[in-house]
Amino acid sequence: MMSVAAITMGFVLTSCSKNDMNFSAPAQPTAQEKIQENYNKAFIEAFGQPASNQDWGFDSRQLSVAARTTRASNVNGNEWGTANGAGYLNFPHPAAITADELEKVLAVFNQKGAESYEPLADYRNFFVQQVYTGEATYTDGNGTNIGKGSNQMQEMHCVTKYIQTSCWPVEYTEQSDYKWDYINNTSNGNITAWDGCTLMLMSSTLNWKYKSSQDGGNFFEYWRMEKIDGNYYVGFDFSAEGSNPNQKVQRDCIYNDWIIKIVPGEGEPNYLIDDNGPVLPKTYQVRIICEDLTVSSGSDFDFNDVVFDAIYSEANDFTTITVQAAGGTLPLYVAGKEIHQLFAEANPDKNITVKTMINTRASNGISGLDPVTFTIEGQVAPKDIEVKVEKEGELIPLKATTGEPTAKIAVDLNFEWCKEKDDIRKIYPNFSTYVKGGNIEWY
Repeated sequence: MMSVAAITMGFVLTSCSKNDMNFSAPAQPTAQEKIQENYNKAFIEAFGQPASNQDWGFDSRQLSVAARTTRASNVNGNEWGTANGAGYLNFPHPAAITADELEKVLAVFNQKGAESYEPLADYRNFFVQQVYTGEATYTDGNGTNIGKGSNQMQEMHCVTKYIQTSCWPVEYTEQSDYKWDYINNTSNGNITAWDGCTLMLMSSTLNWKYKSSQDGGNFFEYWRMEKIDGNYYVGFDFSAEGSNPNQKVQRDCIYNDWIIKIVPGEGEPNYLIDDNGPVLPKTYQVRIICEDLTVSSGSDFDFNDVVFDAIYSEANDFTTITVQAAGGTLPLYVAGKEIHQLFAEANPDKNITVKTMINTRASNGISGLDPVTFTIEGQVAPKDIEVKVEKEGELIPLKATTGEPTAKIAVDLNFEWCKEKDDIRKIYPNFSTYVKGGNIEWY
C-alpha cells in the first residue's frame, strides 16, 4: 500500500510541477525583424547610438541663416516644363542650336572687337544654353602651348540680387547689392547639365564671369553680349594672369572661347502674388540617400543604394521624383517604381539588370547615365515617400525613425553622394557627430 501511495503521490507531485511551470516557446522574430535588427546593430557599431531627437533631416529642414547661399541654378530639366505643360515651372526647354544659327553667331564672335560689357538684356528667369566651345589655342608666358583656352575655363557665373535660402521650403530674399550666382555644371568651356542647358531663377543677366584654371582660379569678367536675329548671346575671351610665367596668358580680344545663349522663358512660371507683386511659389526640395539594409558588422555604409530627389511646388498638386543613382544590387522600389527597371527603360542600349550599380562610379557598374524622373500624385512629404527593398522574398520598408538607426537621410540637392564602397565617414568625417546629435553641418 505504501509503495502504491508513494508512487501515486510522486505522480501527483510531478504532474502538478509540470502544469505550474507552464512552459511556452518564446516568439521568434520574423525575417523582416531580424534583418532590421542586424542593420540597427551594425549602424550603432559604426556610428554610435543616435541622439533621441535625431530626425535625419526630414522634420527639421530649416537650416541656419549662415547656411544661406546663392543657389538659383536649376539643372533638373524635368521640372522646367514641356510643350504639353508638364513641369512645375512651366518653362519649356529651349530649342536646340541649329547649324545655321551657330554659323551666324560665330560670324559675329570670331571677329576681334573692342571690349564690350554692356548688358543688352536683363532677365530674372532665363536659360543659359551652350552654343560653342572654343578651338583657339594659347601660349603661356614661357612660350609653351597650353592647348585650347576653353579647356581652362571653369565655373561660369552671372549676378543676382536674390539669395535663395537653403531651407525647407526654398525662399528668395532680395539683397541690397548684387551677388555672384554660380551656373551649375559649367566647366571646360561647356555646360554639361540637362541637354546643355541650365535654368536660372531669380537671377540676372547684367554681368558675367568665368574662372581660369590656368592661373589657379582667378575670375575674369571678359565678355561681350550680342543680339543676333532677336536672340541674345554672350561670348567670353580667355585669359590667365597668375604670378608665374606659366600662369600668364595674353588675351586675344576675340570672344569665341566660350559662347552661350540667353533664353527667356517662353511662358510665365506659376507665379503667386504677394504685396510686392509676382513671386515664385515656395518650392519644397530634398535629396534622399539610402542604405538597403544589406550592411552587417564591419561593413561600409555608403548610403548610395538609391539616391533620389523629391521636389514639389505649392502651386502644383504633384511631387516629382528624380532617381539619381542606384548603388544597390537588390530590387528596390521608390514610390512603387523599381529603380533599376527605370534606368533600363530609359537606356535600352545598356544591359541593365537589378544587379547593375548605376552612377556610383563602381568599377563593374555603369556611370554617367542621366537621372530618371517620374511624378506621383499630391504634395507628398519626403518622409512619406515609400522606399522598399526586396530581401528574402519580402518587401521591407526603409525607415527613418527619430532617435533610431536610419536607412535613409534627407539632405540638400547639392549633396554629393559617396561612390561605391566609400564609407560615408571617410567622405564626411563629421557624420558620426551628426548621428549622435551634434548641431553641425556635416556635409
